[in-house]
Amino acid sequence: MFRSSRARASLIRSLLLGTATTAFAVTASSVLLVGCKDESQPDYWVEKLNEDSWRARSVTRLGQFYEDASSKAKGDNAAPEVQALLNKIVEPLTKTYVEKYDKMDGKTRVALIKLLASMRDKRTEPALKKAFEEFTKKPATSKDDADIKWAVRASADLKLDSLADPLVQAFLKLRASTMLGGITYKDFNDAMVQLKSKSWTGPLISALEAPIERPSGDKDKDKIDPYKDQLFWQTTAAQVLGELAAPEAVEPMVKIMLDPAKADCQATAVLAMVKIGKPAADAAIKLLKGEDEKMIAFHYRRLKELKQIKEDDEKKMKEKPSDAPHVQTAAIMVGTIGRAEGVAPMLEALKKAEKDVTRALIARELVKLPKTPDSLAGFKEAFEKISIEANVPPGMNALQMLAEAAGQFYNSELVDWLLERADKTKGSGDDLKALQGAIVVTAIKLAKVDQLEKVKAAVDKYGTKLEKDLYAQAEKLVKQCTGQAECYMGEMEKSSNQEQATQFVAIKSGYMAAILGGEAQRDELVKRIESFENAAVRFVAAQTIDHLSPKGSKEAAAKLRKVVDKNAESGDKDKMAGDAPVKQVMYRIEARAN
Repeated sequence: MFRSSRARASLIRSLLLGTATTAFAVTASSVLLVGCKDESQPDYWVEKLNEDSWRARSVTRLGQFYEDASSKAKGDNAAPEVQALLNKIVEPLTKTYVEKYDKMDGKTRVALIKLLASMRDKRTEPALKKAFEEFTKKPATSKDDADIKWAVRASADLKLDSLADPLVQAFLKLRASTMLGGITYKDFNDAMVQLKSKSWTGPLISALEAPIERPSGDKDKDKIDPYKDQLFWQTTAAQVLGELAAPEAVEPMVKIMLDPAKADCQATAVLAMVKIGKPAADAAIKLLKGEDEKMIAFHYRRLKELKQIKEDDEKKMKEKPSDAPHVQTAAIMVGTIGRAEGVAPMLEALKKAEKDVTRALIARELVKLPKTPDSLAGFKEAFEKISIEANVPPGMNALQMLAEAAGQFYNSELVDWLLERADKTKGSGDDLKALQGAIVVTAIKLAKVDQLEKVKAAVDKYGTKLEKDLYAQAEKLVKQCTGQAECYMGEMEKSSNQEQATQFVAIKSGYMAAILGGEAQRDELVKRIESFENAAVRFVAAQTIDHLSPKGSKEAAAKLRKVVDKNAESGDKDKMAGDAPVKQVMYRIEARAN
């Protein structure tokens, strides 16, 4: 037997190496090579993609090849060895997803698009597009059919113009209330904010025009899912239109602000108006002046449809338009947008207001605008007219609210006036005590070194242990730093002053930096913004930057954006939450500079 085997081997060797014909040698070699294909090479599994029974295993195996290569290259897809592999597998895998979409089981199909998406390779574009188009044709709801989750993530990074339309069409079909929507809606929101294609303006504006019906209780269970869906579509649409600074979106945004049913979209809408800038400010000012008849009529219609007013109420409002509800809404828009051209119209509306609630809301929003001697005088006049019993929604005492808001003028000259109001405001009981306490705290925030003595007298007269402790911290700080803005910023930045027990030192420092500083201090605060770990201190820092940027600053806004983006990429929820006021200021000073 062994001799026979050796004889055959000898014969084969003589045939291959001897005088046998070339044709026979080539044929025999080819047979041997085909029989020796290596399963440890990606080429073998690429060929198997075409076979239905092998496709799932091939996708899994090629994914392992990619994971191994990427891991060895420490996630660097540009590494030569990773690129060599991608050059072999990207196009066959993409072709498989596109051409075999209907022939694959769901698990294999999703695994394949997830693999392709992870590669962040432009050659996967046909597969990403296919995922969006198939979802648009037949919207899935199961979280197991998560093709679009991975496709939209890749689209955000690849930024391919060809995917803009398929992506937005899929967005308009994605229902956040479904299982799939629950695991995908945030990916869509993030991707669309990053991509912000101008071609989306029309479809997104149309999305904003859809009615929303808010569930009011257990009997409205059938309204909960449609409400969730509309909230997702409209908040995302408003956010993206704001990023696009689309002036065409101003009217739909104003409608959102005037529609009580869309209350949960209003914070996003007004922030979008901040980003749009002057066109949004012009629209809000027009409404504030009572000159936008179309929007005022829309507001009354929605209030009546929602049974929040009756015909008689509308008649009375029209007789006294200066206190109509649209005035308060317009004031909020003008204040939040924060442009200098809003000051004069706000002062005019403040003078015309007859109701305390209207006066209080306009005065509060006036503080958010670039400061002028007239705006300070108007604020003080309004404050002195308002009753201590007046409340503003959702039940806050109007004068206490304004006593705190007065600090945002960052003007130490207000200290004497504030202390005078603590002494002369008519009232009694808990309301008066609470107002006096609020006034004392604001006076402490604003006081310079030469005002400490009179503030201490007020603290002793009206303050509790809380106010006395705050004054002690402020006194030590002011005597140390006196009139040196840089000293205050150093104290603001100290890690020891980020603790809750000592945070008032940093807060007081922020106020003093605003009082004493200018653009140079603004730029310094922008540089240091990351060092303010305490949320309250970070808020004061952001407000100080805003105050020191009455004409805006694209450069400062760009630096703040880098910080915000970095924290968003980190996934640190505390940092992202702390950036909320920073983002609003970033948008305000960026738009204000235009």
